[in-house]
Amino acid sequence: MPYWRSAAFVMSSLFITGCCLCIGGNCGAATPEFLLHSKKPSITEVFAHNLAINNPPGFSDPSFQFDDLPSDNIPGLKSPGKAMLLSFVVPGAGQRYAGAKTKSRIFFSAEAAAWVAFGGFKVWSKHKEKEFQGWAAQRAGIDPKGKPDDFWQMMTYYDSRQEYEIYGRGDDLERPSYPDLVGWDWQWDSDASRAHYRQLRNSAKTADRRATFSIGAMVINRVIAGIDAYRTAKSYNHRRAMEMGRTNLRLKGSPFGKDPKIMLVLEGVF
Repeated sequence: MPYWRSAAFVMSSLFITGCCLCIGGNCGAATPEFLLHSKKPSITEVFAHNLAINNPPGFSDPSFQFDDLPSDNIPGLKSPGKAMLLSFVVPGAGQRYAGAKTKSRIFFSAEAAAWVAFGGFKVWSKHKEKEFQGWAAQRAGIDPKGKPDDFWQMMTYYDSRQEYEIYGRGDDLERPSYPDLVGWDWQWDSDASRAHYRQLRNSAKTADRRATFSIGAMVINRVIAGIDAYRTAKSYNHRRAMEMGRTNLRLKGSPFGKDPKIMLVLEGVF
């Protein structure tokens, strides 16, 4: 037999013998339970045992789940709770923390738009309030200072204070009575003036309600952003876990010496 064929035959025999010895428990580790009681272990069982021998972090426990790991203990992972809290405080901050920059800009833009709307409606409401109060002072002869909101409301329904006292409070004595002082009496110069006053006051009230709705939009935006940030962080961790998956195929042992053995090891983290 030629020399190279003899050498190949010897190496092949050593390789097969080493693999068999390793599976049988002669590679420096105790023979696993399933090999003692099973005549033909499955490839999955052998592979899982080899992973346990090589001891990748966390994977020696068969019940290990990647989501169970605290994110602070594994570099690169994000805390879903922290992401949710960030977006509750500033919508979009949790998404940015979790690496979703596009969604971060969307939630932040929605928050900014709500604040702009709130400020705009408040300014418009104050402008209309001054306008209807000035109109009432000009056309009904009242002093705008120190008047409660119900006073301005009664002016939309009655032409004068005397009419209010007779018909308004006469039917409902629980309605407020205003001081008998100069500046509290009103008398509209025409029905058209009172109608215009009502229109101005309604515009102010509408703007004020829309400012309140803007606050509601901010709250809703925060709730949605918080929930989305939590899910985004979980999704990021899942992708990160997949990216960390790796395999490595290598030979272990030596075909030379008194105790020759060779093992083909497939290491992996999934």
